[in-house]
Amino acid sequence: MSERVPDNRSNSQTKTIQTSSPTTEMGIAPVMDSHQLTPARILQLQSTLGNRAVQGLVQRMRNDSSVIQRAGGAGTATPTGGTAVTPTVPSITPAEQRKLDLEAERDIVVPALAVQALGEVREKVKQETTAYLKTDSKAKGIRESVTNKAIADVKSNIDADVTASANEKADAKKYAAQHAESSGAVGKALVAYAEELTTAKVADDNKTELEKKAKEGFELVVPKTKVALDIQKSKAAEEAKKKMDTYAKTLIKTYSGTSKLEIVRNAEQDNTFINTKVNVGTAGSEEIQKRHSLDGGLAFTAEYEKVYQDVLVAPMKKAALLKLGVGRREFRRSKELNEFRQKLKDSAREQARADIDSDIDTNSLTASKGEMTKQYYAMAAKTKAYASSKVSVDAVMGTEADAIVEKVVPKITTTEGLKQAGKTSAYDIARENAQATDKIKAAAVSGATLKATELLKEKKSEAINDARKLTKGDKEVAGSTPDAAKTAAINTGVKTEVTRDEIGKKAIKESVTADNLSSGFAKLGKLIDISTPNAGDASSFDVELKIPFASASGGGQAYFLFGFGGEAERESDELSVNTQITLGAGFQTFGFDANFRLGLFLEAKGKDTTNVMNLLSYGLYRQVPQSAAEYFWGQGGKSGESTRIEAEKWAMMIEEQDMSGDGSVDVGLLMKIAMEANAGVAEFSAELAYKRLSRYNKEVIAEKGKDAAGVKLPANLRGDSIGKGEIRNVVDAATEIEVKFGKDSVAFGLEGSMVFVRTGDDLRIRELSLEASGTVPSQFGEESGEFTRIASKISAACVGSGKNLIALLKKTANQESDKGKRAVGTALDSGSDALFMGDHFDQIGASLAEKIQGDETVNDTIRSWVTGDEMRSSASETVNKIGLSNALKFALSFEKKWNAAGVGGDWEVALEASQVKSMEVDAEIVKVAVEKSKRLGKIGLASKGGALSGSAEALGHEIA
Repeated sequence: MSERVPDNRSNSQTKTIQTSSPTTEMGIAPVMDSHQLTPARILQLQSTLGNRAVQGLVQRMRNDSSVIQRAGGAGTATPTGGTAVTPTVPSITPAEQRKLDLEAERDIVVPALAVQALGEVREKVKQETTAYLKTDSKAKGIRESVTNKAIADVKSNIDADVTASANEKADAKKYAAQHAESSGAVGKALVAYAEELTTAKVADDNKTELEKKAKEGFELVVPKTKVALDIQKSKAAEEAKKKMDTYAKTLIKTYSGTSKLEIVRNAEQDNTFINTKVNVGTAGSEEIQKRHSLDGGLAFTAEYEKVYQDVLVAPMKKAALLKLGVGRREFRRSKELNEFRQKLKDSAREQARADIDSDIDTNSLTASKGEMTKQYYAMAAKTKAYASSKVSVDAVMGTEADAIVEKVVPKITTTEGLKQAGKTSAYDIARENAQATDKIKAAAVSGATLKATELLKEKKSEAINDARKLTKGDKEVAGSTPDAAKTAAINTGVKTEVTRDEIGKKAIKESVTADNLSSGFAKLGKLIDISTPNAGDASSFDVELKIPFASASGGGQAYFLFGFGGEAERESDELSVNTQITLGAGFQTFGFDANFRLGLFLEAKGKDTTNVMNLLSYGLYRQVPQSAAEYFWGQGGKSGESTRIEAEKWAMMIEEQDMSGDGSVDVGLLMKIAMEANAGVAEFSAELAYKRLSRYNKEVIAEKGKDAAGVKLPANLRGDSIGKGEIRNVVDAATEIEVKFGKDSVAFGLEGSMVFVRTGDDLRIRELSLEASGTVPSQFGEESGEFTRIASKISAACVGSGKNLIALLKKTANQESDKGKRAVGTALDSGSDALFMGDHFDQIGASLAEKIQGDETVNDTIRSWVTGDEMRSSASETVNKIGLSNALKFALSFEKKWNAAGVGGDWEVALEASQVKSMEVDAEIVKVAVEKSKRLGKIGLASKGGALSGSAEALGHEIA
């Protein structure tokens, strides 16, 4: 049932109240609007304010009895038999209405704000927890665990590739951390863990408290009808949010703190609990595929082997060799090491000597030699092997060092390791730019080198100790001694190495093919081959050093004199060379010069330059004191024999090899008196010499090298027996006068030589030689007559060139061993002849002559003897002190020999024509003269062995 309740403001408007309606049962009270609380209005209020607001309004209205009236005293029956009364609802004031509106806004806004705030709390807690996990030191263990798990998973992906090698996988794994980071797996795992913690800590029931705090904020806004409702709603919402945000901050701080505490607790217990959240996907697979595809381009095999040899093996071997004494001087070695090496060297030399003795008779270089020559070469070879055998010792030490190095750093495995290190280094470049070949190669070498350097530093001491075991024992083992068996094996190896290296054969070859034991003589011999290349040629040089020491009244000058000179003369079957070194004193005044000299004279004759040089050396050997002979001609005892025997064996070899024919050597004392005089129109010179010489040849040696019974003396005794050889007394005399005929000059000379040998008590003549000569000289740079110019300058040089041409043709077909050097000398001589024939060379001569000029004084006394003019004082004149000339010389000679009994033997008379070229430089203190003579033709008559024969020669060619 229902009843109408009239409205106080309008009778036409009524509202029916269902006293027993569902709405009433639900506790919803009537609510008035500005006129009347109708059912429609109640529904509107419910929609706007909510059921609870409307219910409260209605309840208040019911409790107010002053607003309940009955209309017309009538009532409506109720189901219970009562009467329903339609009350009169009082009007709502604007203030109340404003409050109701704000309350309704609160109930709408607060739940949404609470939900939003709860989400923000959770997000902020998650953010702070994540940041804590990523940055705080207390969470470092968790981060490391996650990172390590991610890297391990990347490496696992790399290992899963079945096509790649272990080394390739190792290189790819270098970048595992990079791939783990780029995959983001670490960050995702930390975020997931932070989210899990936040969800667990910030539960949904926190929303209730957030709503409560929001409502408290809403209630802070007092309803005011004077303020627009929207403004008050906004203000209330702001206050609600402030209140709620303040509380939310507390929640954030609280839950962030508890999350961090839990993180710390978990980290302290086990960091791996989070690893299940790590997921790297396929990270790393691409890296191993790239490494596998680039492997072929990283294999620089030759370079890796070179690094192994240069950076690792070479210095390690050097260190081992130094420990074995190779490359270290004796004073830097230990006593044990010196003893060790000395035993090896003694074994090597013993084996070399045995090999030499075994080979000397069959060696192609010595098989045809005489017995003494073989003995000498064997001795010389042993001397050379004394030093060279040490090479075999060092070679064995080198082999031992190689074995040590191979043991410490085996080539195959070590090179493979260097190759991997090189590939690893090169891959860093190749993975970025596979086309940068040069950079890739450089990186490969650098990586291998770095690895080799590390290995050297690590293993070098091990190699050194292995070497030490051979000489002292293991350094790491107390009381360790050298391995006797190993030492014996090395000693045997040294002997084997000496034979394998052919130390003996090489020493024999070196001894036989050497120019000469006296290298200075050998070099001089080469000059002789150039200066005196052909039969009939002769050359000489003289050097004089005058040192003034006193002046006499009237202009005289005394001086000390040092002289050094030599001559060489070649025939078709003989070469003769002599040299002299003299000291003396002299006096010169007014164009007159005289001096006396004393010195050493040495002359040898042989078939060629080598013979002559050896004989000159032999002559000196027999003259010097025994100690000097042993020092200069011995081998220092290195052959295994005494130095005296070594020296004497050399002498015996020279006797057998170089005195087998007519070879001989004279050596001894020289005394000479010389004088020169200038008479202006003529110049005089004369000298007288005495020589006391010891001659050595095969006859003398055969006679003196035996004992009284005729038995050959041993090497250590024969030197004293041979002694001074055959003593020869030689008297030489020579004089020359040069006369000027107008513009021409002619020189006449006479010289002779006599040799005396004492036989018993008698001093008998053995040899006599005389020579008279006439010379027409052409002095270049000075005016000369037509005859001189034609005869000396042109004709002599022209004929001399012809002889040289013939000599060159002969040498072309000749098989002489020294023909090369002699051919050079012939060519040089021809060149000088060509210069002499040209008139332009006069200018060169004049230019040379002007370089040095000096005073010359004419001896008036001697001039008066020649010319018959009265003596007058001649002033000194300035003349050239450089003389360059070409002369034509004619000589008539006689030679005769006697035997030891004084019976006359062979003799020869000959007429010769020669070209003589000379240069003289007189610098007053120093005087140098060089002369070259070349025989142009010869006619001779001789008696040999009682048979008379004649001979003729033209331009070096014998005429039958």
